[in-house]
Amino acid sequence: MKKQILRLAALALAVLAVILIHKRVRYEAEEAERLAVEAMEQSAVLSEEVQQRSILRAGAGVELGVMTENTERGGVDVTVTGADGTQTTYTFTDVAIDSWYADAVNFVVSAGLMNGSAGDSLFRPEYGMLRESFALAIYRFAGGDPPETRVTFEDVADGQWYQDAIGWVVNEGLLMPAEENVFGVGKYMTCEQAIVGLYRLAGEPETDGSLADYPYAAKVSGYGRSAMDWAWKNGLITEVECVWYPPQTISRAQLALLLERFSKKIS
Repeated sequence: MKKQILRLAALALAVLAVILIHKRVRYEAEEAERLAVEAMEQSAVLSEEVQQRSILRAGAGVELGVMTENTERGGVDVTVTGADGTQTTYTFTDVAIDSWYADAVNFVVSAGLMNGSAGDSLFRPEYGMLRESFALAIYRFAGGDPPETRVTFEDVADGQWYQDAIGWVVNEGLLMPAEENVFGVGKYMTCEQAIVGLYRLAGEPETDGSLADYPYAAKVSGYGRSAMDWAWKNGLITEVECVWYPPQTISRAQLALLLERFSKKIS
């Protein structure tokens, strides 16, 4: 009798264990589904935010200029047609028509994101990108509006050409100050910093951060890992045209190429 009771008790415990395991598995499945739905909803929100920023898209809102070789002075001429039909020709004697960045220069000039140095017919493709110039390019690229609340920095004087752009990128969380109360005007952007800015502008899409096959993965900082992984896997950076070394100063040509490629990715 005692053995029978023990067997029944053991059987009851086994049944209870099965029930508990079933409930646990069901709970975990429901929780995983809930998290997946939340992730999709969050992704949709981020995607909507990116759309609302009116980011310039190649072939959608940007009419590329006509680029021709300048046989007299060297370099290229980019003839841009404005909304009112007027044409403006920009001459860049330091941009070869067969260079890897020629089309990108056409895009940023046609879109009004970047231009040459006043009066000297130079785009300066190999020059480093300053933080304030990067802020202005992103501000224009995303169709930013002058911030309602002014962000004050010791190195940003009222009325400067970059004041609204800096306020906007900081308020949007795209670019952080270099120091407390100091934006970092006059400092250069690195490749990693620029790509982080674009990644944030894209809504920080999900990525595993593995940096698989990226040749400089060891040089990527912790905060930039997801951004660099996203750029590498989506073809925003390749090792075909130039070196994308994370701590290296990003050039004007490289930023032009990034903006052109990014605009196509979201078209």
